[in-house]
Amino acid sequence: MEIKLIENPKLSKTIITIECKETDEKILHIIHLIKSADAKGKKIVGIKDDETYCLEPDEILYFESVDRKTFCYTEKSVFETDLKLYELEEFAYTDFMRISKSTVVNLNRIKSIRPDFGGKILATMENSEKIYVSRQYANEFKNKLGIGGK
Repeated sequence: MEIKLIENPKLSKTIITIECKETDEKILHIIHLIKSADAKGKKIVGIKDDETYCLEPDEILYFESVDRKTFCYTEKSVFETDLKLYELEEFAYTDFMRISKSTVVNLNRIKSIRPDFGGKILATMENSEKIYVSRQYANEFKNKLGIGGK
């Protein structure tokens, strides 16, 4: 692997280009690290009882969409956010992933998982709340946790 760093004072923002013969796990890991570094310091805005809060991504257990509203769950509170689930997936927080049509979970806040009926997975969060990973996302979920899947 060869790394080139080119400083250009004329640029208004940093552009990272990766050239490779093919995308493999090593390249995906590098992209993950870059996205994680870019997300540092970003907060998620949540509203509760007419007050606006700035939440650290690490505090968040999961997001859920109900009746066209998105809710952000922490260990002790629930906040509403204006962000949509697809925006949260793209927010560069690589430790968050969609696990169902209506839920995005913080992988770092999962305490345990176990298989459930119909290919689903039951995930227990750090606050002992249980949420389901749908069959559609189960393999990607297991892969992201590093436990493989078929």
